[in-house]
Amino acid sequence: MSHALQKYNVKGAIFISGKIAITYPECINSFDDDVDIGSQTYNFVNLKSIPDYSIQLDEIRDGKYAVDSTGNLVSKLFRAPYGNTDDNIYSLLYRSEILADFSYESQYNKYYNGKFLKFEISNLNSSKFSEDIFYDLVDNGEPIVVNFNNSIPVENIENFISHMDSHNVRFVSASELTNMQLTIRNGGMG
Repeated sequence: MSHALQKYNVKGAIFISGKIAITYPECINSFDDDVDIGSQTYNFVNLKSIPDYSIQLDEIRDGKYAVDSTGNLVSKLFRAPYGNTDDNIYSLLYRSEILADFSYESQYNKYYNGKFLKFEISNLNSSKFSEDIFYDLVDNGEPIVVNFNNSIPVENIENFISHMDSHNVRFVSASELTNMQLTIRNGGMG
């Protein structure tokens, strides 16, 4: 996947669970500085399925630690598996030193002045990509987030990127979108 992003000079963000980061470190280390690296839970578990706050916190912290230590970086970016969160999410993220949350389809949240603030976004369903996609987009100044998961073949993602590139679509990283440095490479842990 990283080669496709580099080929078209695409900025973006990837989210990886802790267990996958440890098992497949190349998933993190193959991406260049234009791509933010975010964590998920350690076991890619639905946070709503865990009734205990401490276990939720361990899942998020352990996932972040595995991504950070494997990639020799400090990540401040998170996405909940399946987009499922509960009322504890912002306390959990704050205690895990995470500053931006991309768990939702219609918003992202960033930590600012002691609280998480909501910012509206549009979401493009990349699995239903067609040549008519640009007729469906409304230029309202709202950022559009495109999500791909690991079930989509890399060639389909590359075709999508190529098509978007041919229409001069500007790709940005999560750091650019939030105006925060969300991935610090080769930094000290902490």
